[in-house]
Amino acid sequence: MRIRPDEIQIIAGDRRLVLAILVLFPTLIGTWTLSQTLPFGGRHLLEMLLLGLFAILFAWLWIGLWTALIGFWLTLTGRDWLKISTLNARPDGKPTPLASTAVVMPICNEDADEVFARIRATFLSLKATGQLEHFRFYILSDSSQPEKWVDEELAWARLCREVDGFERIFYRRRKYRVKKKSGNIIDFLRRWGKQHEYMIVLDADSVMSGDTLVRLVQAMERNLHVGIIQTLPFAQGMETLYARIQQFAGRLYSPIFAAGLAWWWLGNGQYWGHNVIIRIAPFMSHCNLPRMPGIKPFGGEILSHDFVEAALMNRAGFDVWVAYDLGGSWEEYPPSLTDDLKRDRRWCQGNLQHAGVMIAEGLPPMQRFLLINGIMSYAGSLLWLALLLATTLLAWLTPEHAQVDVEKALKLFYVTLGLLFLPKIISLAMTLVNKQRAEQFGGRLGVSVSVLLETLLSALFAPVRMVFHSRFIILTLMNKTVAWGTQQRGEFVMSWREAASNYGTTTLLGLVWGMAAWYASPVFFAWLSPVLAGLVLSIPLARLTSLGSLGRWARTAHLFITPEEVNAPPELAEYRKGLALYQAERKKLGDVDGFVLAVVEPIANAIHAAFLKPRRNLPESVRLRRAWMMDKALHEGPAQLSPAERAELLNDLDAMHTLHLRVWSLPDVAFKKYWPVPGLNA
Repeated sequence: MRIRPDEIQIIAGDRRLVLAILVLFPTLIGTWTLSQTLPFGGRHLLEMLLLGLFAILFAWLWIGLWTALIGFWLTLTGRDWLKISTLNARPDGKPTPLASTAVVMPICNEDADEVFARIRATFLSLKATGQLEHFRFYILSDSSQPEKWVDEELAWARLCREVDGFERIFYRRRKYRVKKKSGNIIDFLRRWGKQHEYMIVLDADSVMSGDTLVRLVQAMERNLHVGIIQTLPFAQGMETLYARIQQFAGRLYSPIFAAGLAWWWLGNGQYWGHNVIIRIAPFMSHCNLPRMPGIKPFGGEILSHDFVEAALMNRAGFDVWVAYDLGGSWEEYPPSLTDDLKRDRRWCQGNLQHAGVMIAEGLPPMQRFLLINGIMSYAGSLLWLALLLATTLLAWLTPEHAQVDVEKALKLFYVTLGLLFLPKIISLAMTLVNKQRAEQFGGRLGVSVSVLLETLLSALFAPVRMVFHSRFIILTLMNKTVAWGTQQRGEFVMSWREAASNYGTTTLLGLVWGMAAWYASPVFFAWLSPVLAGLVLSIPLARLTSLGSLGRWARTAHLFITPEEVNAPPELAEYRKGLALYQAERKKLGDVDGFVLAVVEPIANAIHAAFLKPRRNLPESVRLRRAWMMDKALHEGPAQLSPAERAELLNDLDAMHTLHLRVWSLPDVAFKKYWPVPGLNA
């Protein structure tokens, strides 16, 4: 049976109405209950503010709980008949034919060995499906560091030789980095978009299985009204304690949330920028991001592009779905709390821009709500902080003779705890009743202790995030913007000095707030103590969880284990095999300057030159400047060139040819001193 898009929208409307009712009634009851516990019965101005904040935040908690419960029911029963992965499948059971698809990976100053090991694993997995002929891979570089260009070019050539991919794997580096990642994708579409029906967008840390790539294309081919299908990527391969905790939590809890979201989002969903398939023609026609009017932070280029592109695709009449059941989709997570917060700082700035996008003409109501939801993912922290501060101030102002209904307050407190922790309990219960699933998470004892520790640590992390997210919003509104750079990947040991520098103010806030709470009421201090503990302990919390040694110890103790560690999928095993191979080659080569390698080593010089175009009409001033740079490199050594000078020479085909010939003409002493390449200078 085929189901039409208009029928899906009717079903979606009914489901969202049910969800709205399930959220509205308990929110009203909870808000009324809170008003009855307050000393002035909700009539004081401060109490009115507190009730308003509570109602908004309580409703958001109920949305999360009902989403998790719906996802739990779908996962338990398997009765989700509106999954995009199977929607409108052929009744005869035969596979859907494929169409031409581009697999694109935008990168910027990444580790080339890691990037191309991931591409290698994905490529080989796809090749094993027998469907490689329908796909082309594109590595789209925005790298600004000259040495990175050379690493990427050589890694591309090595990979193509290894997997016979010269006609299927392409590499291009942009000279002009306009609009960052979204601009890189636009540049690709202008050059190659008309050659393909779809594009699957990967991040620099993405690995996907070939079977998942094929099934995404098949789902698109069966549902011509669908513009975007987002997979659910899981974090993998993390070493630090912080990243392992987040990796475990995402792997255990997120499947039921994703299933619940897919249930009420249906064709009006979002996508998260990577591990996603996009129908190219409508994307090119309708999803070109506008420049927002006004001044920053709301004006200028749109930073968080993915939510906006999903909204524009929906406005054009194409569905956006989440394929939560596909699997075979992986990414990596920031290694420390500090790196996670740095990423949040960028995302916060981008999401706040959506306040201007959500009023755009013609957007579906659901997309407006989802843009608000994206804003609330950060603004919610500011609201929680305002709620707690208002509660503290109210505790100060409440006269001793005022009565507080402790019984109702405790009931409401327990309900709130249930909203926060019930999804974790459900996910744990689903795992414990299934012995095989429990073994994939470290065994029943291991997963139980892991959930307990993750819950404790996430409760300590939460107030730190609350304070930082609130600060990010305030800084953004003050036009204190931040640059979007390369994400920190891999282990980086945080020093105590760095931890104290980053979280000293947070610790001080916790101490001062704690003294104020104790002065107001010891009972209130006890109620607020979980928040205060996270703030006061933020320095050791951030420092210790950044350690890879603690993360590896946790793994040996069967804590924070994920299925990918117990039984590694072939793609991840292939990725690690390829990365080990590439790193061994690099170690054998030694710590060679990429610029030196591109100039001296004949094959590297030829590969790099193949990416350059000749410039015959250079201005005389430019020609003389580059001649001076070459003389400087030859007589004083390449170390004396600035990054900008290296970049200019690397971009000049004639300069690279000339330098190569002149370096090989140098006396042996100068050659070995300034241009050392192992194996060539022996």
